Amino acid sequence: MAASTVTTKMIEANYMGIKIVVDGVEVTPKDANGKVVEPFASSGTTYLPVRAIGEALGKEVTWDGSTATVYVGEVPGQATDWMKKLPPYQVSTNTKIFDGSDPKSYMTISGNKIAQGVQMSGGYKNEGYAIWNTNLQYDTMTFTIGHVDGSKEYKISLDVYLDGELAETYTIDWSDAPQTITISLDHAANVRLETLNVEGTSGWNHEFGIYDISFS
Repeated sequence: MAASTVTTKMIEANYMGIKIVVDGVEVTPKDANGKVVEPFASSGTTYLPVRAIGEALGKEVTWDGSTATVYVGEVPGQATDWMKKLPPYQVSTNTKIFDGSDPKSYMTISGNKIAQGVQMSGGYKNEGYAIWNTNLQYDTMTFTIGHVDGSKEYKISLDVYLDGELAETYTIDWSDAPQTITISLDHAANVRLETLNVEGTSGWNHEFGIYDISFS
């Protein structure tokens, strides 16, 4: 889609200290460089910076200069980055979140460096866990799970809790190839993945990675 013809118009902009309040919280609008952008009114219409409004509503704002299009939320044809859109909001003490922002931060599974995912760590009585706030929006969650290279060689149970109720249990051995699992969420409000050692060894933690996470 070609961009529209560029035209220039002179307008009278009135800056009057317009405030933006989202869900009771005042928002200071800023551009992509962190510079404050003040809203203004012109000819009876109030103009607000779309990036500030979108991000205040929890939406990523993307500018496509080739088509002069502002995207709020998902960009058509572009894969969703679920570790940024919906990362776990709570994890156990030794569990790590990799969001892909640091190229030097990753877990290694079957010889592959995984820069986005959750490295679950737990023992026999102290489970590893990660919790997602799915907010009644999704039917399924899909992810791949595999043993982290160089970590203790344990068999684990992977328990899936939906709204606090146990929904599924999987047994996964350290020697298993990474496997992809799809679970039915039935529009649950939250999802908790929990890992525990199957063997009664409490002295060392297991390390398993969950990655290629997506919701639909």
